[in-house]
Formats: sequence, structure tokens, C-alpha cells
Amino acid sequence: MKFDHELIQEIKSRADIVDVISSYINVIKKGRRYVAICPFHDDHDPSMNIDPEKQTFTCYVCHHSGDVFTFVSDYEKIPFMDAVKKVCEIINFDDPRLHENEVKRPINIDLQVLYNCINELQKFYRYGLETEEGNIALDYLSKRKISNEQIDKFGFGYALNDGKKAISYLQQKGFSLKNIEDIGIALAKTSGTSDSNAGRLIIPIFNTNGQVVAFSARRLVDDDSPKYVNSPETKIFRKGSTLYNYNIAKQTARHDGFIYIVEGFMDVLAFDSIGISSCIALMGTKLTDTHIDLLRKLNVEIRLCLDGDNAGQQAMMSLMTMFDKANLSYRLVSKGGEAKDPDEILKNSGADELKLYVNSLVDPFDFALNYYKNISPLDNIDDRKKVVSHFAPMLLSIKSKFDFDDCLYKLAEATRFNPNAIREYVKSIKTNSDNNKTDDFVDYFDSNRAYDKKTLNKELRRLTLAEKTVLEQMMNNKDAISFYEKNIKYFINEIYRQIANYLIQFADESDTVNPSIIMDYISSFEPENKKELLNEIVSLDTTPIEKDKLEEVLNECKSIIVEERNKTFEKKNLLKSLEGKSDQEKAKLLKDYINKTNTNDAK
Repeated sequence: MKFDHELIQEIKSRADIVDVISSYINVIKKGRRYVAICPFHDDHDPSMNIDPEKQTFTCYVCHHSGDVFTFVSDYEKIPFMDAVKKVCEIINFDDPRLHENEVKRPINIDLQVLYNCINELQKFYRYGLETEEGNIALDYLSKRKISNEQIDKFGFGYALNDGKKAISYLQQKGFSLKNIEDIGIALAKTSGTSDSNAGRLIIPIFNTNGQVVAFSARRLVDDDSPKYVNSPETKIFRKGSTLYNYNIAKQTARHDGFIYIVEGFMDVLAFDSIGISSCIALMGTKLTDTHIDLLRKLNVEIRLCLDGDNAGQQAMMSLMTMFDKANLSYRLVSKGGEAKDPDEILKNSGADELKLYVNSLVDPFDFALNYYKNISPLDNIDDRKKVVSHFAPMLLSIKSKFDFDDCLYKLAEATRFNPNAIREYVKSIKTNSDNNKTDDFVDYFDSNRAYDKKTLNKELRRLTLAEKTVLEQMMNNKDAISFYEKNIKYFINEIYRQIANYLIQFADESDTVNPSIIMDYISSFEPENKKELLNEIVSLDTTPIEKDKLEEVLNECKSIIVEERNKTFEKKNLLKSLEGKSDQEKAKLLKDYINKTNTNDAK
């Protein structure tokens, strides 16, 4: 699709920004406007303002702003044109112009072959579940209270005992032995290549797009073999990039406002049994930065629910550190130290008990404090001091005074220290941290006391205001763009200069200009500083000046710009001339400059 501003404006007129943003995050009506938790920074109080009249959004904390396309582009981390198509999908709009000059992305043939191969194998495993031999897997699933609907939803299968049959099936479908080896199931035997998953229940693993990329195979008989045989990493499967059930959970998590993290496959099935689809499993892997990014993208509360045994609790403590570092919002499932996992609770106590358990949520501070109290009586003063030292950063991060005092007294009770002593200790940490801050900025003129800094700032403000006024009129008026080209030619302000260049380029291609179209036009080029450019446009007052006054205003601005621009060049030349000079020489040059400046101002 090429940039077509008429089509883009039509799409924008059809797409309500409130509805589109609501499909990603929770939006709250507040008077005539709407607010939301900003997904572009660590936001706890709704700081994103959505204006349905202007069809724009603005965060008053991180200053992220733009229109419906900007939001989708930045949220999905996709190019502008892809964001346009995504918006069309959301609002169910199609137009032949969307597909003009469409260049199909090159397909990696080798990878596509592997995807096709493993997909065919998944079909064969599903067939295996329906055979007489597959009854052993069905009996197991029935004992685990897994319904037929869940079997279909999660794609369970069975690998026939004769592992050569799976290999033969794939070869008949046109796949080579190399292809079969590359998807990670080929087992070399003296009798020939066989399926490494033979005789096991098959749990398919999907990537974020819902494509089968790997399998976990569970044994069904009591023997000395491993309980689970997992696919090795392949060209299409990376453990560090995959979370079990993420492809399903991501679709419901944004609506629910939360996502549970559990340990294993069966825990996900247990959650599904009680109507919670927003649940993913770690599959025995450590959480990676890629996993963190996947969770951050959802912009929902994380609910950590690992096994209640010591290993599970330790794992939750480790994950808390990662979540804190990543500024993720989370709570933990904890119920009196019960050493049970969700699947076990469902199997032994039923759905109602599991519902009570998964809703037993505590905040990180309470969980961590209970953890330390359970593993140690804290009789030793050094151990008690270590606990206070561990919790001090957590206390510092608490913004609410009431929440701070609540946690402070809980910590004091657990460690048997005076609350005021802990408070003073936390204050000392903050003071030391603040004192470590340095300001390396040195203003040469200020350090030499040879030029009034206020004067510099005043001149800069004067120049900036004049450039901004011209740019604001250029956003709506081709005559103002022509004036700029003929009389001003460039701005000192780099951002203004870049926007002006885009305006000139666009004006050559179009009969009309307006801020909304320009934002889309800039986004279509995907400049590195796109966010900064768009934020600046949103902040501009683009109210058109009456035509008979426009020329007068522009000429006045031109005079200021030319005057202040000349001064800027003189200052740059002065600074250059000061390089390598002695203090005495510098003083003389600065004195001459000031005298010249004062003389010109007097005129």
C-alpha cells in the first residue's frame, strides 16, 4: 500500500479513537473525555487523556501523543502503513486502495517447509488419539478431568507406539528426512529413524501467532523413562521466546485486565476448567527478557501462581525481582502456605476450591514478608537487619503515605525493630542516593560571568516563538509554506526544521494540508525521531490566522528570525574563537562582543 492521504483520512473518519484504543487497553470515561493507564511508561494512575473530538491521545507524564494510527503503530511496534491496515481490521473496513502496490514480504522457504512439516505431524498425532491404541491417552485425559472441548482447544494428540509410522507419514507427504530431523522428533535407531515421542500423550506448543512449533510428550505408563520429553530448540522453536498458551491468553487478557502465570501445562488446563483463559505456563524455563516484553505488551496485571512448595515460593521471589526491575504491575497467589498446585486442587477439591485459591491475591510486600517469616524465625539481629535492608528499596518505591505506613509497621512487627528506626534508615538510603546525583552541565558564559544568561534565554525564547508561529501557520496554509521557502528558508530549531521540510515535500504532492494529514505523512516515512516530531505537532496551536493578517504576522516573524539567527551565528563564531585562547585573551574577546551587542541593541 502506498501513502494515500485521502484514503487515510477516510479511515480515520470511520475509526473512533476511543473504540480502537479500547480494543487494546481499558479506557475510562471522565466527563467529555476518556482516560487510561498509559501503556508507554510505568503508569499507575491514569495519565493518558483521549480526546474524542480531536481524535487524539496525549499522556501528560511521558508526553506520548498522536492519533489512532500512532497509537496502534507504537503499541504493536509496527510500521505506520501496517498500523493503518490494523486499524482497518479493527473497524472492519476494506478498500481496494489498501492493496495497491502491495509488495508481499519474502517468505523464508526453508522455514515454511518446517512449519508445514510440523503441522502435518500435529494432524497425525490427532489421528493417533482417535485410534484404538490412543484410548490409553484418552483414559489419562479423562482421569485428569480434561473435557473433549479442551482436547480440541489445546490440540492434544497421541504418538503411536510404532514410531516409524510418523516418519513414513511425513515422507509420504513429501518431506525429507532432513526436514523431519529439523523439527526435532527424529530418533536414530539401528532399525531406522523413529519418532522420539512414540507411545506418549502429545501436548502441542504454539508460538505467539498460533503456529505449532514444538511438542511436549508425556509418558502414559509407569517406567524409568522421563515423565516429559520436550522438543529441542529448532529453527522455528526457541524456549526463551515461547510461553505456553500465550497465543490464546493474549486474546482474553486485555479484556480481563490480568494474566496468570503458572508452572505447567496441566495448571493451564485447570484454570481453563474454571473459565479463566488468561493463563500461561513457564514450561520449566526461566523467564527471559523476551518473555518480559511479551508480558509488558499486554499491559495488564500479572498474577503469579506457582506451586506452593518451597521451590515454587523461591521461584516467585526470583520472578518478583525481575518484575520490579521491569516495572511490571503484579500480585501473587498465596493461601496460608498450602503446598498445592492448581491442577492438584482441582483434582482433589473441585472447581469451587480452585476459584477460592486463585483469587487469594496478596501484594508483593506481604508475600515477601511472609516468605522471610516462614523460612526463618528472625531471632538473630543480623538476619533481622538483612530483612530490613532487603525491604528498604520496596518501601522507597511506595508513593502513598498510607500504604508506606502500613508496610512500615508490618516490617517493624516482623523484625521487632522500632518503626521510627526503620523509617530513619529508609530516609538515610534516600538521602545517600540523592547526594550521588551530579550535574555536569557547564554554561561557558555563565562560568565566565561575561554574559547575562537571562539575556541568552530571552533571545532564544524570542526566536523559538517566532519560528513556532510560522510553523503553526504552515500546518494549514500552503501560502505560509511558500513564504517560508522564499523568505526564511530554514529554522534554527531542529525539530521545527524537520517538520517544515516534510511540509514542503507534502505540499508538492497535495492540494491541501492539515495537521492530521501531516502526522500521517510523517509516520509513513518512519523517521527515527517520529515520536518527538508527532508530539511537537500535537502541541502546536494550529488555529489559522485570518488571510488579510497572515502576511503581516509572517513578515514580523521573519524579521525576528533573521535578526536572532544572525546573533546565533555570531555567538557560535565567538565560541570557536575562544578555543585555545588564554584567560586574558578570552576576557578581551568577550568584552568586545558584549560592547558590540549592546551597541546594536541601542540602535
